[in-house]
Amino acid sequence: MPAAVTILHLEDSPLDCELACARLRKAGISCDVTRVDTRADFEAALVKAAEDGRRFDLILADFSLPDFDGLEALEIAKARAPEIPFLFLSGRMGEETAVSALKMGARDYVLKQRLAHLPAAVERAILETRTLAERRLAEENLRRLRQAIDDIRDYAIVTLDLEGRITSWNEGSRRLFGYTEEEALGRPLSLLFAPEERCADNIRGLLSGVAEKERCEVEWIHAARDGRRFFGSTVLTVARDATGAPAAYSVVVRDITDRRASEIALRDSEAKFRAIAESMPQLVWSAPPDGLPDYYNLHWFAYTGTRPEAMTGTAWMEVVHPDDRTRTAALWTAAVRSGDFYEVEYRLREARGRYRWFLGRAVPLRDGDGRITRWFGTCTDIDDAVKARAAQADAREDLERQVAERTAELVAANRRLLGEVAERQRAQADLSALYAKTPVPLHSLDAEGRLLSVSDRWLEFMGYESRGQVLGRNITEFMPPDVAREHREHRWPELLRLGAFQDMPYRLVKRSGEVADVLVSARIERDGWGGFLRTMAAVVDVSARLRAEAERERAEEALRHSQKMDALGQLTGGIAHDFNNLLTAISGNLDLLLSRLDTAERADLRDYAIHAKVGATRAAGLTQRLLAFARRQPLRPDATKPCVLVEGMEDLLRRTVGEQVSIATDCPPNLWAAWCDSNQLEIALLNLVVNARDAMPDGGRITITAANAHLTAADVAGDASGAAPGDYVVLTVADTGMGMPPDIIKRAFDPFFTTKPIGQGTGLGLSQVYGFVSQSHGLVRIDSKAGRGTAVRLYLPRCDGEEWAGLPSGAAAMPAADAAVDNTAGTVLLVEDEALVRMVAVQALEDAGLDVVEASDGTEALELLDGGLRADLVVTDVGLPGMNGRQLAEAVRERRPELGVLFMTGYAYDATLGTGILEPGCEVLQKPFETTALVARVTGMLAHTRGGSGGGGALRESVPERHCD
Repeated sequence: MPAAVTILHLEDSPLDCELACARLRKAGISCDVTRVDTRADFEAALVKAAEDGRRFDLILADFSLPDFDGLEALEIAKARAPEIPFLFLSGRMGEETAVSALKMGARDYVLKQRLAHLPAAVERAILETRTLAERRLAEENLRRLRQAIDDIRDYAIVTLDLEGRITSWNEGSRRLFGYTEEEALGRPLSLLFAPEERCADNIRGLLSGVAEKERCEVEWIHAARDGRRFFGSTVLTVARDATGAPAAYSVVVRDITDRRASEIALRDSEAKFRAIAESMPQLVWSAPPDGLPDYYNLHWFAYTGTRPEAMTGTAWMEVVHPDDRTRTAALWTAAVRSGDFYEVEYRLREARGRYRWFLGRAVPLRDGDGRITRWFGTCTDIDDAVKARAAQADAREDLERQVAERTAELVAANRRLLGEVAERQRAQADLSALYAKTPVPLHSLDAEGRLLSVSDRWLEFMGYESRGQVLGRNITEFMPPDVAREHREHRWPELLRLGAFQDMPYRLVKRSGEVADVLVSARIERDGWGGFLRTMAAVVDVSARLRAEAERERAEEALRHSQKMDALGQLTGGIAHDFNNLLTAISGNLDLLLSRLDTAERADLRDYAIHAKVGATRAAGLTQRLLAFARRQPLRPDATKPCVLVEGMEDLLRRTVGEQVSIATDCPPNLWAAWCDSNQLEIALLNLVVNARDAMPDGGRITITAANAHLTAADVAGDASGAAPGDYVVLTVADTGMGMPPDIIKRAFDPFFTTKPIGQGTGLGLSQVYGFVSQSHGLVRIDSKAGRGTAVRLYLPRCDGEEWAGLPSGAAAMPAADAAVDNTAGTVLLVEDEALVRMVAVQALEDAGLDVVEASDGTEALELLDGGLRADLVVTDVGLPGMNGRQLAEAVRERRPELGVLFMTGYAYDATLGTGILEPGCEVLQKPFETTALVARVTGMLAHTRGGSGGGGALRESVPERHCD
């Protein structure tokens, strides 16, 4: 309470005013009361108090007044002096009115009938007002303090609660660490430190230490939000509550990265100075500006026999001769005070206790402002000169001359020494500049593997802008985890043991995340005592070379695979061709035998022949698969719609795989047409679906999809099929089966290779698919992982609009094999080098009523024609000795253009050598063939040649040309 309470009393009764004052005085409250009773006087009193610079401590008001009431007075007080507490003292004030007054801002109300309550109400109102004012003042001061802290930009100032969580964050913190106040508040103190410094035990221990010591200052590595690392000087203090218990912590962080870098540079410079000093024959020492030496070279300790720990302060005076100490100390003190050159002759005690004369000299080193930063001195042994001077005291002139000469020599030696020092310093500066600018990435490490220095090229190679981003970090931070582990466990210990290594392979992670393959050559630099100074390393980037070697290996592997597949194709194709000739003879003779066993009494022999015929047919199917792999099977490519083909096969495929395996198809409506043999494509899809089913013994899902694709030169590079860049239709058969490992995928297309048990597969399914797609100028890709299923993709060439519109539908081009035999008589010239095949063909044609003339090669056939043979048709094998079947056909057509030619071949590839197009009047019959098929084809061609209608069906010449592979 104030000494005297000033009260503005709004009361129209002087007596009531006096009673109120008396009650307050009786309660010990001294009061100075100004009474007013009208609205005008009330407003005037408030205005005058404001103009005089004083304020009332309290407004005491009656509710009922002559020209207005207490609530109006309360409104006026709130508008003009809201900080003054307002109390009602009224004789009649209902509870409802009192509540309204309190809601409007009145502090309290007292009824005149209970005047005894007035002193307590007055004290309470004044106390609450003062408390509120003090709180507002404190809040304003706190706001100004926060503003002042936020205005500090060079320091990060942070407060923490007792759990170590951030409770305030100034602008300097945002600038230094990169986090906004919203991002930082509530986060732990570990947010400020680098990952390796964030140990929870370290943080708790630090806060506990601060709570005990009141203040703690440490230097730690910090990490900003963007990953930037820097050294920081961190000061932590504790704030306590009224009981002395810790209430909060404050943290102040200052970036000292530049200072640390300067300190590292200074230490490096000092190490270089020591190396120079140790190489000098004189006793060398150094002192800070106060003149108390703190460094001596090894020659000093070797000569004096003292120990480094004993040579502190003025201890060096102990080795000076007692008679020389006063003079020496005076000269040194004067030099330190004036900064002048120091020179003195004195005797120094050697380790054995004897004294020798030395010339002591020292020069000051100054900074840019002329202030002395250090003293450098030498002690040169002049004992011989001094003794000579003493021995020749009687010959002073000569002695002076000798001394002068000796002194001149010493001065020259000292100058040479100082020159050498300066030259070495210049050389070191040049070396440092060369190191920084060398085109090869260079770096040096300390004994812990931390970066001490890096060249400009190293920063450029690794993608950093400044050395502050990397210096002090361990070199393993720039390596992948496996390389870092190998470096720590093997290569770094090996370097420390051997002292150097050459072209050691490493991988470094650049700032961008790119991993570079490099060769590192490193050696260790040591000081004069053999101690570790640093490692110097050069880095050579070999990433491009390794990529080129890997690309070459991939190309060589693709070439080897292509050569292997081509060799296998030639081998299997040749075997199939020869085997077809044998099967033709076997099958033809069986046909002839069956035609002669058509009687009931020879039924047993007929059954044997039928069984043999079945075996020959199965063997023919096997040769067809071999021809497919060798890419020498006869194809009838046409515009094929894969979606229509898959849809038509869907029922067959579902019956083939059974109920345990589901089949799903996905064919887009805008799918291109493919240029391929639709029958062979159906066989290929069936083979792939069967393989997928066998890979899922417990059931699963097969998905058949189709899509359009464009392959670039890079996509088909190295593929053994020789496919060209362009547009393709992709058919994919994917399963959820057991998958294949890489070694199985490499051999999947080899003929007779299978992973199925013996008797459950020939190993020709995928080889037939490979041969068909390759022969169609497409390619096959297998994507599979063991346990994750397999996807086989067939890339078939796109059929463009012109090809689609100008070519027949495929099946209509060939006459039916089982067409009715035309008994039209005629003469056939049969040319076949295989006697067995020739015999079967001759017999079959003669049985059909035709005249047959045989020839074993092309030359014999031409001789027969030139000799006057009037043949109606030439039937020739393609693979004839000497002149092949195609050459024979050309020679025949030159002599008789109207003469038809029927080619017999073990694979259709031979029939289309040259242009790749069969001329009108030429047809192909695939070996092995049924004798009925041979007869039907021959009679059909004869009938067509003569203009007849029997047996020909759709003739070959109705198709102007047919593409063959």
